[in-house]
Amino acid sequence: MKPSQIILLTGVAIVGILSFTWFRTASRAGEFTTLVPVFDGTCTDIAGMPGAEDMAIDRTTGRIFVASDDRRAAAMGKPVRGAIYSLPVESLTTPPALKDLTGGLPTAFHPHGTSLFRGPDGKVTLMVVNHPKGAADYTGTTVEVFDAQADGSLKLRRTVAVPGLTRINDIVATGTNSFYATSESDLERGSLSESLSFISGNDRTGAIWYFDGAKGNKLDSGLGFANSLALSNDGKTLYASATISRSIYLYDRDPATGAIKRRDAALLGTGIDNLDVDPDGIVWMAAHPKMLSFIQHAGNPAKPSPSQILILEPSPTGKGGKIDQVYLKDGTDGFSGASVAIRSGSTMVLGSVFDKSVRVCQLPKVWRQSESHPAQRLLDTERDELKKQAEKAAKAGASEPAK
Repeated sequence: MKPSQIILLTGVAIVGILSFTWFRTASRAGEFTTLVPVFDGTCTDIAGMPGAEDMAIDRTTGRIFVASDDRRAAAMGKPVRGAIYSLPVESLTTPPALKDLTGGLPTAFHPHGTSLFRGPDGKVTLMVVNHPKGAADYTGTTVEVFDAQADGSLKLRRTVAVPGLTRINDIVATGTNSFYATSESDLERGSLSESLSFISGNDRTGAIWYFDGAKGNKLDSGLGFANSLALSNDGKTLYASATISRSIYLYDRDPATGAIKRRDAALLGTGIDNLDVDPDGIVWMAAHPKMLSFIQHAGNPAKPSPSQILILEPSPTGKGGKIDQVYLKDGTDGFSGASVAIRSGSTMVLGSVFDKSVRVCQLPKVWRQSESHPAQRLLDTERDELKKQAEKAAKAGASEPAK
């Protein structure tokens, strides 16, 4: 074979490998999934809270705490301090003037995940993941522990740094000083190895940690980009989302010791972000159905990113459950990349990683879209790649809840 032929064949092989790799990555990221945007309710946007990536609700008072950080300003080299705002559920149509509740402490404050704990004595603790150097650099990440004051403000009581736990994304408070936390990955954020792992989809170093108020321990690993956490209303089930795995995990939890044991898992085929449990025990999940589009949106606000809100209604048996869709928009309506959804009565409040607004939606009378739009395929569960991963999960001892 002539050298020129060898070079040609080598070039063709390289192009073929790269094309296959791109196709596989794009397919796994949902880029070829056909989305049919649908939401029969009505929505309005409340401006002034950029990057409301996560929220926590005090269901006793009906107050939503919004963790806001302008990530686009930081990306342009003009970082501004983040803030915690409060929205009263009963007056979302005419919200009060926005005011940062933290009193300027800590000085370096770029909030991420947040969680609220109301003690038996009625005192409220708000915990917030803080990346002091900004969203692009997780070194020095801490958990800020605030006590809610009678005047509605937040008083910083404690700053927690857990040795070995650097890539915290989200937390769920279990007491005034204790919490579970997700560690996204063992790989360095923004590194070549992380980029390659996203392309291959093979990074399963995401983990769940527990901090008991004095020390932290890793309890479980094997998650592809461990993202969010939530507790069932009785505190006996821990829910965890894994964005790259496109899955939600269910754990049995011992409230006395904090110990957890994986009980079930569901492969949803969408990039799940933050979780929240409503008073009925339904898990509300914000998701990025086209993850490469979300990455493009992160770099360019002119490129919209779809938003998807799903729910998990756990089975009374503790195994399985029902997955449904509540909201799907393509981002061209001015709100992209929803990262959290909180339901209070007939109201749903959405936050976003980059948008400058919080979206407030009135749910339609029938908001489970399997009932309101039964002919529509809500989840793209037919792709071969999804089936293979579901089979893997089944073999590993985790069964997928019925859809």
